[in-house]
Amino acid sequence: MESDQILINQEEQLFNDFLKDYPESEHEDIRDSLKYLRPYIINYPDFDGEDFSLSVDAFNHYRWREQKMAETSLSEKEFFNFKEMQEAIASLGLEPKPTFEFILYLWYVLRNWLYKGMNERLDERINRMWNKMQEDPEINISVDFKVGKNHFKFENKDFLRALIAHYIKSDIIAGDLIEKIYPKKREIDYLLLRTLLSHLPIKHKKPKKGTFSQAERTFGLCVLWLIGSINHKKNDDPSIYCSHDGNAIFDKLVRDYADAELIPIISSL
Repeated sequence: MESDQILINQEEQLFNDFLKDYPESEHEDIRDSLKYLRPYIINYPDFDGEDFSLSVDAFNHYRWREQKMAETSLSEKEFFNFKEMQEAIASLGLEPKPTFEFILYLWYVLRNWLYKGMNERLDERINRMWNKMQEDPEINISVDFKVGKNHFKFENKDFLRALIAHYIKSDIIAGDLIEKIYPKKREIDYLLLRTLLSHLPIKHKKPKKGTFSQAERTFGLCVLWLIGSINHKKNDDPSIYCSHDGNAIFDKLVRDYADAELIPIISSL
């Protein structure tokens, strides 16, 4: 579309300005490194409350990449020496360098959400619930109220639907409230894998719609190994898990969070 091309051209101008901060001999390497991250970031412009503008998150990521690797313990050396990872990347028709940068970018953000929490507007959460209820009228709904040390589970589906519908139709000031939430580790793993598999320019044929190829599964398992979600000690052999033998780990994670919304993963830097 013409509007998409305009954004791409504008982003390219910003990128060229960013490159001026580095020696010309490094420009091609930087361009290769951000090859997969830049198209992802362009989908999520900055918003200052009034206007949208192109995000420079990809450029800021490159400026802070060394600090990010130190904080996340991700190692380029381990990544490039990871035989199973490199074989999966090649099978998917990807390039290693921009794949590593995309993983580093996403994992840094998700790791911060995991340990520092993430801010969410109350109205965004309620609207997300309402959309799921509209998609599936038979979906189970329950609310767990906590009063002191006591919990009260409320499961009257019709009443909860009516309550949420009333909230959405009303201009309730509580919608401006911000709550800090802490996602579960497995939810973070799911968001990382699904975002990678949804946004990397994979160039191979999937077995059928809605399923994952062995190369995709192996790649996902390698990512879980790399970030430590598959527990292992130094010098352990990843081939035990990062192959068809580990498919159950990947499949269960995807199955458990099949209904989870794939939210934008954007850095705060």
